[in-house]
Amino acid sequence: MTPLLTITRYLLILIPAVASMFLESYMSNGAYVFVILLFLWIAELRRIVFSKSAWMLLLEIGFSGWLSYHYDGILFILFYSTLLSYIPSMNQGTRFSFLGIQIIVLNLSLHNQSGNDYVIANLIFLATSMLLLHMQRINQNKDDVELLYDQLRRQHYELDEARSQLMDYARQVENIAQIEERNRISRDIHDELGHKLIRLKMMMEASLRIIPTQPSKGMEMLASVRDQLTEGMEMLRSTVRRLKPDEDSLQTYSLDRLIEDLTQENGISIEVALEGMPYVLYPSLSFILYRNAQEAITNAIRHGSATRVNIQLTYEPKQITMRITNNGKTPQAPYVKGIGMKGMEERSKLIGGHLFVTIEDHYAITTVLPTFRHHDTD
Repeated sequence: MTPLLTITRYLLILIPAVASMFLESYMSNGAYVFVILLFLWIAELRRIVFSKSAWMLLLEIGFSGWLSYHYDGILFILFYSTLLSYIPSMNQGTRFSFLGIQIIVLNLSLHNQSGNDYVIANLIFLATSMLLLHMQRINQNKDDVELLYDQLRRQHYELDEARSQLMDYARQVENIAQIEERNRISRDIHDELGHKLIRLKMMMEASLRIIPTQPSKGMEMLASVRDQLTEGMEMLRSTVRRLKPDEDSLQTYSLDRLIEDLTQENGISIEVALEGMPYVLYPSLSFILYRNAQEAITNAIRHGSATRVNIQLTYEPKQITMRITNNGKTPQAPYVKGIGMKGMEERSKLIGGHLFVTIEDHYAITTVLPTFRHHDTD
């Protein structure tokens, strides 16, 4: 029980006990005070020692019925004190069983009371029971909300951890892909061009040794070396061409290409301003910037009827910021984020970035992404 309920419980014992002493005439006030103190002792035992004991609760209910039956007055209020002691803590089935027992004992104890007293006592009992049950449900809902909050907070931490692991995994995948590509290049050069160069070196050394004695044969070998060097150069060019991606692949997620396409398709003016020293971004970062810029510019044209868009890219040692503004109409309050805007937020948050929307003189969308650079000179 809470301190407030405990105080209320004992007031519901003391106040009717004192009031009944003045309302009724008892043969022995000493005996009356003794049984009231005995009832208080039982209530205190239940609170401190036997809080879970059903037998002690039945004893208190029976004793309160006996007091109300023998001493009349307003001692039926003792039943309401007992209500406070078990409704907030008992489970539903047990609680309603004791409510049934208590209301039966209450009506039996009002044997010589008027009909109005029966009605009033029962109405107060029912009202008090309903109020306590409602309070118990509120407390249960509060506990459920706190439990859900704890679960959500734990899942939020788990989500942050998973996102951090995903970011590490993405960086590792990109690094591994680069390492594998370098290894493949190394194998191609070693297996094809490397062996050919070693063989040509040996042929040149042999030709140099035989030229003084067999000039014609030595010159023939040098001509063969020349021809094979030509083949090697063609092989090297072919390898480089295979390693270099085509121009379309390089420009797939390029802001320059996006600007060019949107300008041609919509007749809109797009200007880009750079701040800081530009550096090469991870493909995942380029993809997010491309998609966010695409969504922001498309929304500016579709919903704001914009004719000019400004893109500001700020390169910092640990992050890159892309701020997009336009001269279109600003959204009216209340502002509701659409599917596209939510997608921009999710893409940014996936790698630990943030998306900010401001509506002042112009509608601005700012994407801030960490760049995962270990050194400023990377």
